[in-house]
Amino acid sequence: MSLILSEIKANGSRLDGITSRLEGIANSVSCLQNSFAVLTERVAGAETRLDEAERRISSVEDSAAATEGQLASLKVTVDQLQTKIDDLENRGRRKNLKIVGLPEKSEGSGPLSAFLRDMIPKWLDLPADFPALDIERAHRSPTFASNNPNSAPRSILVRFLRFTDKEEILKVALKKTVTHNGSELRFYSDLSAGLLQKRREFATVGKALAARGLYRGFAYPARLRCLHIKMFNDPKSAKVFLDSLDD
Repeated sequence: MSLILSEIKANGSRLDGITSRLEGIANSVSCLQNSFAVLTERVAGAETRLDEAERRISSVEDSAAATEGQLASLKVTVDQLQTKIDDLENRGRRKNLKIVGLPEKSEGSGPLSAFLRDMIPKWLDLPADFPALDIERAHRSPTFASNNPNSAPRSILVRFLRFTDKEEILKVALKKTVTHNGSELRFYSDLSAGLLQKRREFATVGKALAARGLYRGFAYPARLRCLHIKMFNDPKSAKVFLDSLDD
């Protein structure tokens, strides 16, 4: 009997130990559950913040795309305005003629405009019935001369009253070599820096055409003109070419 009682007590002690350990495990599981709940909450918060970040990024990307479109449109507008401004500037210069190479003080003590009014017809051998030149003003550019005696003479800007006078003078000047007391003079239209740059871009092609005798200058504003000679072996091919000129 005592043996049975001892065995019962021993089993009771073991049960108490098992119960204690189970309670410990239960407490650990409860802690894990609490930690998991906290972790789940943190993950949910991170997902919410990530979703918000993605929405903001998408909004920024949409805004950037819209801004790029606006910038492209603005660039087109600016280019168009620049073209119009450049055209207006060059139209304002239509009556101007640039003369390069005339030595400093060639006009003496008198007005430069009076000197040019007298000399241009002589330089170009203009016909006697050519209308008297009406020059509104003339000056050298830049305004102040260089102190270097070896520097090239400043160019001269001449503004005529009539655009047609300037055009006729330029046409005649381009066909001959013009000199004054041994100095060669060159005549040009007065063009804006932007238009000059556009024409300079044709330099390589223009020189090649000139070497072949095909260069014919520029049409306004910056269109290269050239002469191309074609040979035809039969009238049919000549007619085809003629028809193409009408297209």
